Amino acid sequence: MKIKVSILLFIFTLSIHIYSIAQNAAQKDEQSGLYGIVDADGNYIVKPKYREVDFNFGFKPGGLYYVVDKNDKYGFINDEGKEIVQCKYDKISSFENGYAIVKIRAGGEYDFKHGLIDTTGKEVIALKYGRLEYYPNDMVLVAGEESASKVGVLDINGKVIIPFMYDFWSKKISKGLWPVGRHDTCGVVNMKNETIVPFTFYMIESYSDKLNVAPAKKDGKWGYIDRIGKVVIPFMYTDAWGGDNYLTVKKDKLWGVIDINNNVIVPFEYYAIDNVMEKTAWVVKNDGEDHFELDLKTLKRVAK
Repeated sequence: MKIKVSILLFIFTLSIHIYSIAQNAAQKDEQSGLYGIVDADGNYIVKPKYREVDFNFGFKPGGLYYVVDKNDKYGFINDEGKEIVQCKYDKISSFENGYAIVKIRAGGEYDFKHGLIDTTGKEVIALKYGRLEYYPNDMVLVAGEESASKVGVLDINGKVIIPFMYDFWSKKISKGLWPVGRHDTCGVVNMKNETIVPFTFYMIESYSDKLNVAPAKKDGKWGYIDRIGKVVIPFMYTDAWGGDNYLTVKKDKLWGVIDINNNVIVPFEYYAIDNVMEKTAWVVKNDGEDHFELDLKTLKRVAK
């Protein structure tokens, strides 16, 4: 009985502690204009010293939140206000799967060196790359110099797993597959640098994670290929983009929307189509006109 009571008291005390942590908040000091961290009673547990705090509507137990100090340097604090990552970076990304990209300015306004840190603040990849793209699902990074076309792939510890031998920055890794360019042709490789789709295309764009196809260009026309290079939609369009729900394609000078079976969802009547969602898309009917939201079922303008 005493053991049960002790366990219940421990759980109750723990829940009170967690609730208390959850009540911590960022608070601005009106005199200095800086933010500090206060507890549930409004008492400062971290005195005002940050120009910005990303607390996402309140701290949550176990979370990490970026802060910007008065020198415009970025770092991370935990839900109790403890500085886990020192404010010394010029740019940072949010943590995903335990890692975040950090940047320090290396010259001009847009010239940075990139590295990778873990949730303890350790720099697991040194800040030496002109550009890094982190893919948390595959736990790899595309790396290279911002101004150079040759790129490769690193593992999460910075080891080169694909040499710096391919072109492009714009093509994303999707489920372990990476569209790349080489000698004016495009193909697709896996994370072992094995060729999955032969280098016989003029261009291959990024794969859709959901539809598992990629726009590809061959003999001057666009179509779509699957993850082994099989043609899913013939090369019949003048331009094409991917998407999670539908595919956006251009026939002659006008855009429309098709499904994965090449059925027309939105007729080819639009000067531009952007941001195709599950039920609507943003479109421009004629050059010079404003965007409006189109219902994909009724093909009518969405009422506001």
